Formats: sequence, C-alpha cells, structure tokens
Amino acid sequence: MTPVDHRALASRPVRTPRASLTALALTSMAAVSTAAVTSAPNGSLARAAIERVPAVAAPQDTGRPSVTLLYQNFPNPFPTIESRSTCIWFDLDRVSAVTLTVHDVRGNLVRRLIPNGSTAQPLGPGRYGRASPSSGTGCAPALTWDGRSDDGTYVPRGVYLIRLRAAGSESIKKALFQGP
Repeated sequence: MTPVDHRALASRPVRTPRASLTALALTSMAAVSTAAVTSAPNGSLARAAIERVPAVAAPQDTGRPSVTLLYQNFPNPFPTIESRSTCIWFDLDRVSAVTLTVHDVRGNLVRRLIPNGSTAQPLGPGRYGRASPSSGTGCAPALTWDGRSDDGTYVPRGVYLIRLRAAGSESIKKALFQGP
C-alpha cells in the first residue's frame, strides 16, 4: 500500500463531491441560489461559488393523463361505516375501448362495470370515476362496486380482482369485500 502524505493534501483546497457539499438554498419564484462550500487550507469553510439555477415549473394539469392507469380502489376493505361500496378510478391517455371487470381469485367473472348500457365505447382520454367536486363522495356512482355480482346477489366475503383493459394494457388491483 502506498503511503499518503496528509500534509500535502491538507495544504491545497479540496472541493468535496456535490452530494456532500454544505449548501444554503434560497428559493424564489425566479431562481434557486445555491452556495457551494469548499475546505480552505486552514481547515475552515469558505464560500466558493454561487450558482443560479432556473426554477422548474410544475407541469400543468391539462386534464389529459400521460399514462393509462388503474388506481387502487377505496375504501379497501369495504364496506365501511361511511361507504357501502368501493370507488374505482382510472385514467386513459388516449382513445380506447375499455373493459372494467371484477373477478374472484380464480379468475371467474363476477361483475362487468364497463362496458355497460350507459357507457359509450370507445372512451376518450381523461380521468374516470371521480365525482363532481360538489358531491363530497369523490366517486362517480357508475364506477363503484357494492359487492354484488351481475345477477344482483352479494358475493361471498373475500379478495376480488378489479381488472382494467384499455389502450393495449391490463392492470389489476385487489379489493377486499367484507360482506353485506
């Protein structure tokens, strides 16, 4: 192993890696200022540079999702004291035929939520399942599941799979039904 001359290292300023710099961040709407610090020969810290980094604006919500996505249903488990059904939200990033179904853990179809008689196909890009802000529930009634099968009878307590097929992809979330 080669000996290290610590006196030679201590006599010259050393810039520490960026991740370990002591920094002071000043945030404003226009920019972020960062004060970088280096070690001075006498061991004290000295201000080395000030960088001006343009602030990055948060992307604006255009109403058109960037991906097709099935969110976790809520409440889960259900039913609860506050809600007799579970809410299902999903996003579509482009026009697509959509199938939203509920299956038991063996894969048997229990309930078909979409397509149904009131949902035109294909669906356009957008966010689905959300209620109007004034409703207070957060859930559109058409995209809820109350634990009933297509024939109107309650399914047994257990784990069920909510499956979304849309835009060339498939997503599955687990739902725990606690019984009527």
